[in-house]
Amino acid sequence: MNNITKNQHYVPQFLLRNFGWKANKGIFRINIFDTKNFSIRPNQNISQVFSQNFFYDQDNSIEKFLNEIETPASTLVEQVINGNFKILENENNKSLIMAFISSLLQRTPSALEKANEFINTNLNEGIVRQLLSLNGYDPNEANNGYFEFSQLVSDITLEGVINSMLIQDLNFQIIKNETNLEFCISDHPVFAYNWLYRDLDHPSVTGITARGFQIFLPFSPSITLCLYDSHVYKYGHKNQLITHVYNVNDIEIMNSFQIINSYSIIGFHSITTESHLKHLYEKNKKIQLYKHENTIFDYKETEEGEIRYKTLNFTRQTKLKKMPSFISIKRKAKIYANSFSYRDPELIAQYLAVKDLYE
Repeated sequence: MNNITKNQHYVPQFLLRNFGWKANKGIFRINIFDTKNFSIRPNQNISQVFSQNFFYDQDNSIEKFLNEIETPASTLVEQVINGNFKILENENNKSLIMAFISSLLQRTPSALEKANEFINTNLNEGIVRQLLSLNGYDPNEANNGYFEFSQLVSDITLEGVINSMLIQDLNFQIIKNETNLEFCISDHPVFAYNWLYRDLDHPSVTGITARGFQIFLPFSPSITLCLYDSHVYKYGHKNQLITHVYNVNDIEIMNSFQIINSYSIIGFHSITTESHLKHLYEKNKKIQLYKHENTIFDYKETEEGEIRYKTLNFTRQTKLKKMPSFISIKRKAKIYANSFSYRDPELIAQYLAVKDLYE
C-alpha cells in the first residue's frame, strides 16, 4: 500500500492549524478537551488528532476527492482569517466554500453515528441484510440487531458534496470575535440548527432545505462563518458582511454549539480556555441536539395474511434556549414559525434533476 494515507482526518488539518500553533521542528500543535474523560490533553500534534485510521476507505479514493475540495477551500479560509472578507462575495468562491462546509457536515464520526442510528430506527435484521446485499455490502455487517455500515461514511461524504447545491441560496455572515474569550472547534464543527422552527413539531424541520436553516463553522479563535436564511433572519447590521461581537455571552453561546455538537473532543488554542470549556460542558452535557424517531402511518393486512406497513423516519431537534444577540427573526418572517415550508422549492427541483443524472 505505497503512498496510502492511513491516518485520515475527518476535520482537515488546515482548519485545525488556525486553532493551534507552530512548535518545534515545524510541528503544529493544539490543546484538546476530551469530553468523554473530562480531561485536557495539551500540546497535541495536529497530525495525530481529529482523525482515525482508514476512516473513509482503504484506497484513499475519498481522501483524494476531499483534497480537491479542501485545497481551494483552505486558500479562501486563510484569506478570510487575514481580513479579506469580500472574497466570499465572489460566486465561484461562495460555491467552493459551500461544497467544503456541506462535505464537512457529513464526514465526521458524529455524522456517521447519526446516519447509522437513523437507519437502525426502524429496520429489522432481515431487511438490512437484503439491503446490504443489493447495495454491494457484506450482509454480515448486520450485528445483533444494530447495524454498522463500514462504507457508509464514504457514501454520506459524497452525498454531502452533492447536497451543497441545496444551500447555495443561504447568505454569509462573518462573526469577528472582539472579546478575550476564544472560539473553539469540535470534532463535528459544522453546527446546524433551525431557530425559526424551534417550537414546531414537523419531520422536516431539521432539513437543510427548510426555511430558517442556519449553519455555524468556526474558522479560527476569532472568526466564525455563519450561513443563514436572509428571508428569515437578520444577522448584525443590515447589508454588512461582518459583525463585530463584543459580548462575551454571545461567544459563550457559540462555543456551547461546539460542545453540544461534539462527538468526544474539542480543540482550542489558549490553555486559559480550559476552565471555560469545562464549565460549558457541565452546563450542556445532557443536551441531545437531535433525536431520531419513527412512526407507522399506514398499516394493513393483505388478503394473503401478510402484514404491510409504511413508516416515517425523521430527526427531531431539541429546543435550545438562546441564540447569540446579534441574530433576530425578521418581523415579517414570524408568520412562518407555526407552519413548515421550504426555502426554495425550485432549487430542490433542480437538485433532484441533477441527482437523477448521477443515479
